[in-house]
Amino acid sequence: MKFVIQIGVLLLALSLLLLAFKLLVKSRLLPLLIWCGLGWKLYPQWSAAHPFIFYGVLALLALVTAFSWLGPWLERRREEKRFENHVRSEAARARAEGRTISGFKVENGVPVTIWRD
Repeated sequence: MKFVIQIGVLLLALSLLLLAFKLLVKSRLLPLLIWCGLGWKLYPQWSAAHPFIFYGVLALLALVTAFSWLGPWLERRREEKRFENHVRSEAARARAEGRTISGFKVENGVPVTIWRD
């Protein structure tokens, strides 16, 4: 019975290791952690002898990771601003023409005004 438990624990550990690897790849932290591991654990003499290169590459990898996280957020924010500007301009146009807007919807990424007739 102990053999079956040991196999189960091994399979569980391997699946958790695979899950951790997938999470690191998806979050784009794997290159940063590999560079840190190489510099701090595997080659500490080299990283101590070349701190400008080591920390420069580390900072570059951190910036790339941060920008890859901020990119989608900035794009969503830009789309929200574009939609807000469209709503404001359509409201001003409706006020000038004396018409009424019943709502807005997004079709293929483009805001469309629904007019009440």
